This record gives sequence, C-alpha cells and structure tokens, in this order.
Amino acid sequence: MDSAVPRILKTPILAMYHDDKRQLLTLEVELPDVESENITLMMHENSFYLKAFSTTVEYLGSFFLDGPVDPEKATAVNNKGMLTIRVPYKERFTCARYIPIL
Repeated sequence: MDSAVPRILKTPILAMYHDDKRQLLTLEVELPDVESENITLMMHENSFYLKAFSTTVEYLGSFFLDGPVDPEKATAVNNKGMLTIRVPYKERFTCARYIPIL
C-alpha cells in the first residue's frame, strides 16, 4: 500500500509588471521548494501556463498577459523558489492610459 502524502493543489502567487519604457514584461511567480526540473512553463502570445510541484504541493495556473508578447524571446530563471520570467512585448505597450484616482 502506498503511504505517500497527497500533494496539495494551489494556484501560485504572481506579480506582473513592465519596465519604464514599456518594452519588457516581467513575471515573478512564487514556487516555494520547487526545483527547476519540476517546472513546466508554456508561453503564448497573450497567456502562459504553469505546472510545478514540490514534495507536498502542486502548483497549477493559466494566466492572461496585459499585452501581446514574443514567446520566442522569453527567458525564465528559478532562484530558490522564485521563478522570474522576462519577455519582450511584440509592440511597445502604448494602448494603455493612466486613469486619475479620485
């Protein structure tokens, strides 16, 4: 009989922001105790899919991006459970405008 503890299923915590020139999108995904070989990342022009696991937790999520990106130029680095993905926008992110807060 297998006595392995089942993994808890979670959606990872995600921070998404662009640089000051609005040319590069950065995504930071918290994946505590997850080794790089246990991460699956698929990036599309307008979204990405992530599946990752540690001994006790499995992280799953599909996320929309704030503008079209070039997935062929994406880079990803896992540093002690913080996955940082950087990907350039296809075109400079100019369609957004600032909204005054009252």
